[in-house]
This record gives sequence, C-alpha cells and structure tokens, in this order.
Amino acid sequence: MGPESEVLVRFRDVEKTYDGRVNVVDRLDLEIRRGEFLTLLGPSGSGKTTILLMLAGFEAVTAGDITLNDRSLRNVPPFRRNMGIVFQNYALFPHKSVFQNVAFPLVQRRLSKHAVSEKVEAALRMVDLTGLGERRPHQLSGGQQQRVALARALVFEPEIVLMDEPLGALDKKLREQMQIEIKHLHEQLGMTVAYVTHDQGEALTMSDRVAIMNDGLIQQVGSPHEVYEKPANAFVANFIGENNAFEGRIEGSDGRNCVVRLASGDIIRARSAAERANGEAALLSLRPERLVIGSAAADMANRFGAKVVEVIYFGAHNRVRLAMAGRDDIIALAPAGTAGEALAPGAAVAVGWAPEHCRVLAPE
Repeated sequence: MGPESEVLVRFRDVEKTYDGRVNVVDRLDLEIRRGEFLTLLGPSGSGKTTILLMLAGFEAVTAGDITLNDRSLRNVPPFRRNMGIVFQNYALFPHKSVFQNVAFPLVQRRLSKHAVSEKVEAALRMVDLTGLGERRPHQLSGGQQQRVALARALVFEPEIVLMDEPLGALDKKLREQMQIEIKHLHEQLGMTVAYVTHDQGEALTMSDRVAIMNDGLIQQVGSPHEVYEKPANAFVANFIGENNAFEGRIEGSDGRNCVVRLASGDIIRARSAAERANGEAALLSLRPERLVIGSAAADMANRFGAKVVEVIYFGAHNRVRLAMAGRDDIIALAPAGTAGEALAPGAAVAVGWAPEHCRVLAPE
C-alpha cells in the first residue's frame, strides 16, 4: 500500500445487514488509491454491488465507516459526494437529447450555459460521440448509449467514478471493445475507478487491482497477475480462470518447494508461500496453461505419464483432458499447430510442470 496521501477512499470495519442477522458485507477493510482502477469481483450475492451502493450513499452503512479524503461520508448525501456513477442499464433520460443527458449533472450544479456547452462537447469528444448531441437515446446503439452514460459520469470531473456491471448488456465483441476504451480513458484522465463485475476476464483486462469477494468477505486483493498466479485460497483459484486442484499431504521440503504425496501415491513438488508441517493436508493449484505435454516434459521436476481423454479445438489452442495421478479430469492447454495437432483420445503422453507453477494454497 502506498503512502497515506495516495488513499482516496477507505472502508473501515464496514458491515451491512438488511435483516439484523446476516451480513451481506462483513468486516470490510479496503482502500482505493487515487488514480487507480480497482475492481470488485465475485459471484452474484457476494456483496460487491452493496459495497458500491454504500460508497455512493444509496445504502446506509450498518457498522464501521467509509471515508473520502479522510472525511467520513456517514452524513453526506449522495448528491454531495462528487461521485460519477455508471449503471448496466445506462439510466438515461429517454425524453432528453444526448446533450441534455450529459449536461444534467452540470445543470444541477448551476453552471453557466457557456460552461455547460464547453464541458458537454469536451465529454462527447472524449467518448467519440461528437455530432450526436441532438439525438435521443433510442436512436443510438447499446454501445453508444453506454458512452453517453460514461460521458455523463465524467463531465463534472468527479473524485471517483463508480461502475456497476456497466458492460453487462452488450454483446461479447462490443463488450471487449468497451473494456479497452474505458481502460484507455482511465489512463488518459488519471481518474479513480471503482468497478463491479462478475466477469473474471473483464477484471483481469481492466484493473490495477482486483478485490475478490465471496459471501460478503474479501478473499484476496492484488494485481491481476497476483490473484491469478498466486491465489490466496481455493475459492480464488477456482473463481479466476480454470484450475486443476490436487489434494494430498506434506511429506517434507525440497529446498524452496514442498513435497506433497497424493492419495494415488504420486509425488508433486509445489511452491508454498508459508512453512508447512509434515503430515499437514495440502491443496494444490495448477493452471492448465502451465502443463507441458510431450518431449519438453522430460526435464520438468514434476513428470507424469498420462492418457489423453478428450481434445477440444479452440483455434489458438487445444483444451486437452488427461487421465493421470489417479484422476481423469486434469486439463491442459496445448498450443495448436505444435504438439496439440498430434494429440488424440487414447494417446499416451508425457506431462510435466515446474514446481513454482504449482501452488500450495492456504487451508480453508
């Protein structure tokens, strides 16, 4: 975490309950740094949208406090929090023009007509909607409507922009295009963004840091690389990307690596972030792209013989299901055009991976 001056928003022991019994957000401690793109990622019901609503002031905090620039927001109404908000359903005024929609926050702040016009035109240029100010929302595509909502959120230069599943209603290609556009805007403007999504790819693509939520609790906060390559627990490993999980017991250490014996009797060498006691139960995480198939596996510290169960072609790679170590559900990704093309169900292959790519996870 950077110096105190870099922290824009701070959640301190924040809890939220609707019925007085179950916390939908529980003991939340989280900081959002000025200028960063922080994504709250998790399944439906994990508490991520509730966190955003409490920050915006649309939901009251049950316990704890939220501060903006070290000042409590407890008694600050939503319209005085200086936060831009973008929703999935755009929330545009259908009877107003694009210009009037974008101008709305400025009119509410009683800026002069000249200032409103200048700022709206600048915001429309920013989101590539120049010349469309007189149109109504229904005359625009879904992507254009989302750009209008984004321009409206940015036009008054808020302290932070809150986005709740803003791309959920768009088709895949447009959604991926908008991800890059929003990320570029974030970089160009240096704006602070708190973003909510259940889409792991979106979170990894756009974020400086990701806070992974489940059952009202933060499971891990880190860079996209950290949460993907070094998951803190089984939930994170399984929620972000595809994961091969192995269960076994610690048999000792081999330098920087743990030696783990599986129920099948096979030995795996894996990297652990903490000391592990002999005999302790171990849960291992191995990403499919880290498995090497074929002759290159010969030099790996972890080497197994395996049988190909299934091969699915994905264009750039093949998804290969393998039977090995007493299992028939191990997934590997093999590049198409290399070893991948020669793979066929029933084939015997060598499989290997490096210890540093197999993680011993924290016990649940």
